[in-house]
Amino acid sequence: MSDPTTPPAQPVKRHGCFFYGCITCIVLFLIVAITGFFAVRYGLNKIAAFVERYTETAPMALPKTQMAEAEYQLLDKRVTAFADALRARKPVPPLELTADEINALIASQPDWKQLKEKIFVKIEDDQVKGLVSLPMDDIAGRVPGFSRLKGRFLNGSAAFKVSLTNGVLSVTLQSVEVKGQSPSAQTMATLKGVNFAQNATQDPKTSEALGKLESIEVKDGKLVITPKVKE
Repeated sequence: MSDPTTPPAQPVKRHGCFFYGCITCIVLFLIVAITGFFAVRYGLNKIAAFVERYTETAPMALPKTQMAEAEYQLLDKRVTAFADALRARKPVPPLELTADEINALIASQPDWKQLKEKIFVKIEDDQVKGLVSLPMDDIAGRVPGFSRLKGRFLNGSAAFKVSLTNGVLSVTLQSVEVKGQSPSAQTMATLKGVNFAQNATQDPKTSEALGKLESIEVKDGKLVITPKVKE
């Protein structure tokens, strides 16, 4: 018998470009973008040594969201209906998601499998916060000089401000902590001025998804995704 307090196993169902392109790709893009920012600023060898010092050889255990099966089924239907309407360019109310709902979707949806057991989301005030346990293998394979990070994990927490206005996606880092340490005030001031999603539309799936949205905002403890009104 399945545990009714955890999201049940679901049949394979794809929510399409919106969820895979706009959320998963953005999160993974941020990881590479932040690493690239430091690599350009400080040099590959120096940033590789820095990252190695603040990574660990084992992943961090993240909390798990508990959700009754009936509640999850309603959530899945609501999200699927929104995605289907967005894809068909049909009128649909904004999609509002709490942190618990986002975590439940990450745990259960095939489209979000790249984030499963790597990110635990919180929403506080106007910020999206999260615990992260990210394997460095992907970056180790993409960035020259980072091969020594293979098999290591970046464990910590971060907070972002996320918005989409006039077709421009903005994701700015507000705080970060790794191994109980945070960057200097000077470094954080620099990071807060960087929009790490400024090149996100170069990914075709992400660009297609964002083109169908009027806005993305964080308010009242929810992520609110508003589609464009059909003209």
